Amino acid sequence: MGGVLEKRVIVIVASIGLLGLGMFSLSQLPIQPYPGVAPLTIQAISQWPGRSTSEVEQQVTIPVENALAGIPGVQAFRSVSLFGLSVVTLKFTDTTDPFKARQTFIVNLGNVTFPAGVSSSISPDSDATGEIMRYHVQSDFASPTRLKTLQNYEIYKELKQTPGVADVSSFGGKVRQYQVIITPESLQSKGVTVSQIITALSNANSNAGGGLLPAGEQQFVVRGVGLFKNIGDIKQVVVAVNQGVPIRIGDVATVEIGFAPRLGMFQYGENADAVEGIVFLRRGENATEVLARVRDKIKNINSHILPPGIQVIPFYDRQALLDITIGTVKHTLFFGISLVLAVLFLFLGNLRAAAVVAAVIPLALCVSFIQMHIWSVPANLISLGAIDFGVIVDSAVILTENVMRHLEEGGKRLNQSIIIATSEVQRAMIYSTSIIIVAYSPLFFMGGVEGIIFKPMAFTMGFALIAAMVLSLTFLPAMISLIFGENLHHKPPRFITRLLAGYKPLLRRWMDRPRTVVAIAVFILGLTLFSMTKLGTAFLPTLEENNIWLRVTLPNTVDLGYSIKIANELRGIFLKQGEIEKVAVQIGRPDDGTDSTGVFNQEYGLYLKAPDKMPAGSSKKKLIEHLETELNKIPGINYSFSQYIQDNVNEALSGVKGENSVKIYGPDLEVLDLKAREIIDELKKVSGVADEGILKELGQPTLNIQIDREKASRYGINVNDIQTIVANAIGGMPVTNLLEDEKTFGIAVRLNEASRNDVLDVSKLLVDSPTGAAIPLSMVAKVSLSDGPFFIYREAGKRYIAIKFSVRGRDLGSAVEDAQVLVQKNITLPANYSIGWDGQFNQMKQAQKKLMIIVPLALLGIFLLLVSAFGNFRDAVIVMINVPFAAIGGVLALHLAGETLSISAFFGFLSLFGIAIQDGVILISFINKSMSDDLAAMKDTMVEGSSLRVRPVLMTAMLSGLGLLPAALSHSIGSEAQRPLALVIVGGMVTTTILTLLVLPVIYSWFRGRSLPNAPVI
Repeated sequence: MGGVLEKRVIVIVASIGLLGLGMFSLSQLPIQPYPGVAPLTIQAISQWPGRSTSEVEQQVTIPVENALAGIPGVQAFRSVSLFGLSVVTLKFTDTTDPFKARQTFIVNLGNVTFPAGVSSSISPDSDATGEIMRYHVQSDFASPTRLKTLQNYEIYKELKQTPGVADVSSFGGKVRQYQVIITPESLQSKGVTVSQIITALSNANSNAGGGLLPAGEQQFVVRGVGLFKNIGDIKQVVVAVNQGVPIRIGDVATVEIGFAPRLGMFQYGENADAVEGIVFLRRGENATEVLARVRDKIKNINSHILPPGIQVIPFYDRQALLDITIGTVKHTLFFGISLVLAVLFLFLGNLRAAAVVAAVIPLALCVSFIQMHIWSVPANLISLGAIDFGVIVDSAVILTENVMRHLEEGGKRLNQSIIIATSEVQRAMIYSTSIIIVAYSPLFFMGGVEGIIFKPMAFTMGFALIAAMVLSLTFLPAMISLIFGENLHHKPPRFITRLLAGYKPLLRRWMDRPRTVVAIAVFILGLTLFSMTKLGTAFLPTLEENNIWLRVTLPNTVDLGYSIKIANELRGIFLKQGEIEKVAVQIGRPDDGTDSTGVFNQEYGLYLKAPDKMPAGSSKKKLIEHLETELNKIPGINYSFSQYIQDNVNEALSGVKGENSVKIYGPDLEVLDLKAREIIDELKKVSGVADEGILKELGQPTLNIQIDREKASRYGINVNDIQTIVANAIGGMPVTNLLEDEKTFGIAVRLNEASRNDVLDVSKLLVDSPTGAAIPLSMVAKVSLSDGPFFIYREAGKRYIAIKFSVRGRDLGSAVEDAQVLVQKNITLPANYSIGWDGQFNQMKQAQKKLMIIVPLALLGIFLLLVSAFGNFRDAVIVMINVPFAAIGGVLALHLAGETLSISAFFGFLSLFGIAIQDGVILISFINKSMSDDLAAMKDTMVEGSSLRVRPVLMTAMLSGLGLLPAALSHSIGSEAQRPLALVIVGGMVTTTILTLLVLPVIYSWFRGRSLPNAPVI
């Protein structure tokens, strides 16, 4: 210590350098509004237009599953097959390297032999929290087709080149398509078949290369130019020759510019047919930096790329949520530090001493920032907003208080007081800091969502505590010796003297009644433990995003027109709500197939006004209740409320668009559907269960064209000839493309709308035979209507059906447990069928199982540290008694605040236990020291020893509690996850302080008896 005081200038200069390096590291940290809780998932997205769900499952999904099976690190294996689309999703463990996983995925997917017409790709290198911006392409005059073309070929290209952007997805608008519209009558009158038109179009649209042509000393590149340039070229294509007269496409068909069959639609505000773009953040990138680049790129697009009157207008920017949460963190940090400084001044009675102790906070945090920068740990609301500054400065408080106590006693020079005071508390300080770090250690071993959320906090606190301990032994003595003169005479604050005057006789009286004190304490503890059973359990508090993501599900059989009608009605209702600023609607699925659903699915982004602009007396809860009333007026719909990021994360975790789900596994879709209906009836009986719904798989109306091979063979017609007509004339599959500069548009052959909307007209389609005769489709195939599967969900190679549900107005644990009891009691499954529960409840149970293992190990580690510190088991056991008693205040605080026993609250108890044990170490170490130095009666000696630690125990307790008081009381956006943790610590510090100062000495004296022990001094 003498060396530190002699070289205090070097120590202080080094501290200033640490501050600068820490601020630089903080400026380089990626900042997130919330931790990236989404797991690593990679999807194989395979589109096979026009094919039925069963065909897609059998010929695409299952081969892809087989090819991807066995990839290292896979935690879950899911797929969904539907009309024209297969999505196979692999969810990986937290420790899997994303780059290696994607490379292995791509290699394995390349081994699949797909049927003709299948296009397959993998999902962007992003995650469920990666959608950082949504925008719409706005114009008062341009058509949805033109806006879609600009989005696909101009805006997409510019934004995709932005560093940090993984992909840009498009939703809504009309995809431009050149269409050759035919009618059965015109084909019959000219004796032309659909196959002839398709063949003619394919053969007439090509270029050829003729090599090089020498010409003297020069050479020419030879090209045969025959690509279509416009509609006129298409009309001039010769289909057949009838008696020497060429029959062109323009003679038998209408050629026009239309749009491809729509799989989805987007609406924004008052615009019923808009175009949306979604920007995806590349995994591991800094969202703030990438968003700044994207905004600059959009300014350039609007100024120099798009025509006048057409603009890209963002309506969802993750930075807005980031700004709100940063504001919450700043508010919490400012008031937390202010309260810490006030408490230090109050107890030390010296502003300079309080300022020196408070200076340890930014310096300790700078060490954390440097380590976070080195280890690429992002800064977020949890890693910064849940920091307990009181705990960080505990070491500094213990040392400074002891220095001030020696100065108050007088008779020593300043440097002498510093050296003596440091030597007295150094050992206890190191052990108590180690104990708190061990108390935080379970957070490092948690996996899943809870681990992702709270590991940054444990990382930050761990390094900050180590740094604070080192700073307390270096920076603090150097600064005290610098700012205080050698002749300083300090007196303790008057209230401390009065407090001690009342504390000593009270403790002495309690020591005379140990059985009564212990009995009362145990009784209160018993009541607390009993009340814990009434708290209810939850996984994690919902992180507020200041928006509502409403999913409305119509009957599976509805068409796009009906879905649009319902969307227009609901959009009008939502736009009238005073709390809602913007309304965006997604109907169906995007063009790239990244959302596997149909036009029956509607997703509403209801973006709320900023908290300070909300109408007086309004709240999100009241708004949802009002919207539920409006939705219940529309028959035949199901709905569920969530939030934008939350909805994506829930789907990524469980594969179901809902907070919780029941999954029934089995081979037969009919049986699965029957059992799902039985289970949902049971769920409706459970109080608190809301938004329940079956992800229906059956009921897709299907027009089957069953080819009669025997009849077809009589006319020499191949199956492929018939399938070509079905795929093109009815389905509108592009047969070739027309190139316009960098743009590519499909050319499709389609029956006119009137001829493809009736089963009889379809049966009259002509099929070309080898003899030249045109045979009606009904003579070689049976055309009939039937029902088929709309979706087929699979997990781990088995089919399943899911029943989604949420829990509102009740704790998650008890609600799902009641539901499980009813399902187990009333539902009987056939052989080879099973039930699984997924979602937040499952994650909560997994986290609780881990805690049941990790927490006892952490307590064992703490106990071993105590044994090492005290040198005996007795004192270690006495200090550990503080652990259960510390929980009393935390449980009471949760009751008063109406919170449940969530994983966040569990972590708060871990921190609380560490602080309580630290206080016990401080107290017992000085009692032992006093007993070694004083030969008076043991109880009087214990009272004197305890009185020496009243001020540091009160200070550490109040600092730990008040440092998180703003977080405990905050209801601002971004405070949800940290509030239960903060409430437990704030409430727990009240009872912990009382027990440490009054009950622990009584128990200690009772254990020790009336003989003077030989306990080692620490």
